[in-house]
Amino acid sequence: MNFKRFVQIVLTVCFCGCSIFTFAVDETSKQNAVACKVGTVKQLFLDDYVIDKMDGLEKVLQQPRRHSNNPIVRNEHPWEGRGLQAPLVFWDADLNLFRMYYWAQLPKKIYTCYATSTDGIHWEKPLLGLHNGPDGSKENNIVLRGIGQEARTRYVARNPYSNDPQKKYVAMYIDNVPGLTEFAAYSPDGLNWTTANRIGDLRGCTGGPPTANPRYFLVEQKWAESPRGRYRGIWRTESQDLKTWGGGKWIIERQADDDPDLEFYHAISWFLGQKTYHGLHLGYYYPFHTLPQGKKLGDGTRMAGLIDTYLMISRDTINWRMIDRSKPFIPCGGKDEWDAGMVFAGPEVVVGDEIRYYYGAWRREHSAETDNTCAIGLATLRLDGFVSVEPKEKEGTLLTKPFVLEGDALVVNVDASRGSLRVEIQDESGKAIQGYTTMDASEIRGDNIRVPVTFNGGNVTGLKGKTVRLSFHLCGARLFAFQLVPNGKKTS
Repeated sequence: MNFKRFVQIVLTVCFCGCSIFTFAVDETSKQNAVACKVGTVKQLFLDDYVIDKMDGLEKVLQQPRRHSNNPIVRNEHPWEGRGLQAPLVFWDADLNLFRMYYWAQLPKKIYTCYATSTDGIHWEKPLLGLHNGPDGSKENNIVLRGIGQEARTRYVARNPYSNDPQKKYVAMYIDNVPGLTEFAAYSPDGLNWTTANRIGDLRGCTGGPPTANPRYFLVEQKWAESPRGRYRGIWRTESQDLKTWGGGKWIIERQADDDPDLEFYHAISWFLGQKTYHGLHLGYYYPFHTLPQGKKLGDGTRMAGLIDTYLMISRDTINWRMIDRSKPFIPCGGKDEWDAGMVFAGPEVVVGDEIRYYYGAWRREHSAETDNTCAIGLATLRLDGFVSVEPKEKEGTLLTKPFVLEGDALVVNVDASRGSLRVEIQDESGKAIQGYTTMDASEIRGDNIRVPVTFNGGNVTGLKGKTVRLSFHLCGARLFAFQLVPNGKKTS
């Protein structure tokens, strides 16, 4: 008869200077644990890629903090209509400027407009003299107009795939000509755009099987069918050249335990396959909390309801994981606030030690036709601060999967302002390595974006090339990320 063997590993750990913590490791689990590649890439906890086991801990989705002067960009010119939405922002190192592209919402027309900022908070709208506005004048900041009545930028970015100076910047936009049609455009300066490809409506695109991290990919709304009828879901397509598209697949569909009134209005992610946040593609989807008794179109399409922003991630652009299906990343504002009805966050913008989210928001719900204005707001998150690992009560332990240790210093992003963190390094079998136990480790306190963990005052160079596990012991602390850093290098 075979009996399952357990090994009891006793760790002598001083939590807040008070207690001893022990836990059992299933030896079968140890033997079957899948080693992961860590290298010198920062490791976050949005998925379980690096996590083998958590005991007494839980993951908590963090929400960005709204700026005190919101909305930071308002409609102030006749050509901006009743409001502004869909901001796309990036830092342009060549110009030392933040650049913003946003939609100006007019009756039956949408213009893409342009603004700049030196700090990302105070914005200027330069008069570009490029395109006629609704009054026929070019004295405006309209930067892109399509051949139809609506030119809505989906994405604008520095082009990493071309050395052609005329293609320094790349954009995708939608124009109703009629119907929803995607276009690709290039620009030498981000202002003067030349449409290169008329792509068509990608919501019906299937093509061959999807490929991991293609040059370009899109996530967007597509109608889905369920036993309860038609609803909005999220579809993914890809391209290597912005001409030929394929790899179409569902990435968000309604689940059996979802609210039957829930739909998924749209989604967005930086559309470049090589642009990740430390190996993670971050995506933002917009659940539509429809009101069944609200306004409907003639075909039954629901138009009434609130919309907010939720977080999703992928490591390959093909398979996406919704971080917390029950908690919004950026919720709608309070009753009668400027952003109480709908919140659509753009992709992340990393600025120093914080992550910024520029979002377009509406005062009223989706079907409201009166007093429904929109503007642009800002919300900020600490660097790496998407998901924290923290004790359910007072203390707990996270054990990583085995990996080959590279780098010379172990650095963590942790908020231990109300507690402490200690780290132990174990061998592949789960046995503490002499000189790298929790008693040898420095005790981390305080709130630190990047703080080194030392062992008897030294770093981890002596373990380079060895297969190890890290055991993080938290007492009243929140852990966001860790990284193995080579000598002389700074954490990212």
